[in-house]
Amino acid sequence: MSLRHFNSKHIKLDKVDSTNAYLQQLNKKNKQSCGTSLSAVFQTNGRGQKGAKWEVLSGENLTFSVLVYPDILPKYAFYLNIITTLSIQKTLADLKIDSKIKWPNDILVDKKKICGVLIENQISGLRISQSVIGIGLNVNQSKFNDSLKATSLLLQGVSIEIEDVLKQIYGYLDFYYNLLIESNFDLLLKHYYSNLLWLNKMGVFENQFGRFNATVIGITDVGMLNLMLGDGTKKAYDLKEVKFIY
Repeated sequence: MSLRHFNSKHIKLDKVDSTNAYLQQLNKKNKQSCGTSLSAVFQTNGRGQKGAKWEVLSGENLTFSVLVYPDILPKYAFYLNIITTLSIQKTLADLKIDSKIKWPNDILVDKKKICGVLIENQISGLRISQSVIGIGLNVNQSKFNDSLKATSLLLQGVSIEIEDVLKQIYGYLDFYYNLLIESNFDLLLKHYYSNLLWLNKMGVFENQFGRFNATVIGITDVGMLNLMLGDGTKKAYDLKEVKFIY
């Protein structure tokens, strides 16, 4: 797979607290080129959205981060999430695994989490000048705590080397990143919606006031979840403001 923007530079470590944090620190000391990636056999302090923990077993799963310089307006920040989740979903499709994107940052297979994403942006002036894209994908782990509702490539019948999965995701990420740089927002959103879990379906959600029925109708320009409530009104929710129950 030919690359358009990335440099194929890859750093592999045995152990690190967080691949996102390590790559950010490395870039402060010595500026890295676009597409520099860093993976770790074991991540001791993996993070998810809003400080949530991402727990993996040593050597069994893929944890890596990619550095990019998107130079886009902050209102397009969620498109970094879109290109990342699409890259993962396409990789899984190549492996004959049917997956769906769960807003805002998870990939599910059979309603079980197989991958999580954490993107951290740096703003200079009025634009996003730097982003570190963190990806945690369950590859060869065979057992999970029942409360996690998680799965892996192995549990889905796919046996593959972790490095091969990384290369595939990396290639697709470069492809979708090119669409972002070229401002193909409508095309990216179209692909995102075609893989978005619960789109145009009624479900039960929960917020600080309790449970309610609503239909997912899309996302806002800034990536909030757009719901149509039972009475026909529309309301947008930010991360952690709403939870899907079933």
